[in-house]
Amino acid sequence: MFTEEESGSPVSAEKRLPGIQKYSPLVTLLVCTTISLLFMKTGILSLFYLAPLGYVIIVTGVYMPVFITAAAANIVVMVIQSFSKVNGIGSVPIEALYFTTALLGFTWLMGGKGLRTAYRFVIASSVCAVVFLVFINTPSSGFFDLFSKTAEELFGAGDSEIQIKNPLFDQIFTPDRLTEFAKMFLLRGGALVSMFFLFFVNRQMAVAVVSMIKKQRVDLGLMKFYAPANTIWALSASLAAIVLTSIFKVEILNILAWNVFVVCAIIYLAQGIGILMYWMSLRSNVFRLIINVLIIVVLFSPLNSFALAALVLLGIIDNWRPFRIAKSA
Repeated sequence: MFTEEESGSPVSAEKRLPGIQKYSPLVTLLVCTTISLLFMKTGILSLFYLAPLGYVIIVTGVYMPVFITAAAANIVVMVIQSFSKVNGIGSVPIEALYFTTALLGFTWLMGGKGLRTAYRFVIASSVCAVVFLVFINTPSSGFFDLFSKTAEELFGAGDSEIQIKNPLFDQIFTPDRLTEFAKMFLLRGGALVSMFFLFFVNRQMAVAVVSMIKKQRVDLGLMKFYAPANTIWALSASLAAIVLTSIFKVEILNILAWNVFVVCAIIYLAQGIGILMYWMSLRSNVFRLIINVLIIVVLFSPLNSFALAALVLLGIIDNWRPFRIAKSA
């Protein structure tokens, strides 16, 4: 995810990944762009629509042609689809802006040079989160209307039977309150977390596919990741700002402070996961299997928040007490 990168001139795909390039770059680009569009329109696979583009970038070593091709194809498809919708083409510009921004952010994240992957993650996710918030808050998107209808189906909208069975539950989890909570969550880091998650999952999938085809690991992942040195100061400042802006009711600054805090927390979470992966790499296969099973159980249990907080804390402590130093024999 957040590995350091060596600077230098680009090299050809054949030299970087020998044996993986069986077809011409143009054919690979067109095929993967088509797969990306199909994923985008296919239910749960839409979560992975960026992965085929990441594969092309790793194989070819360039990202701008991939972005231009994918963005153009996506806009054409959206324009064609808009003629079959009631709203027509009115909602296309802001939707096209969001998806174009996401495509540019991800392709730059995968193929950009001269800047740490961690910084590219933060910049790309932050810009895309802002555009995403603009997109879902436009009336044409219908995002919060759909959310409110879903909440009504799950918790009811003033249903008398629900009020009799559990009046306290019905008062707390009303559709209106859930919608307001969703807006507050998205503004205070939720949108940013969503973009981080989208980019991370698709990047890891692209790297995994290339690694399987090449039969060799092409990315060290989080095991070698270290947070930028000044992250701890940004984390401390954001915590102080959150407290002060909450006291003095300065909402705009409070939202900014929460987003900075979320970025720092994600970075230290990545460092904490890297430490855990390093420790597991020193153990036997049986031990790693047991730990992996325990991790899955914890993630799907009420303890998942505590586990994530512990990993963030582990990443923070690593600034003063390095955990990934090999012991001398």
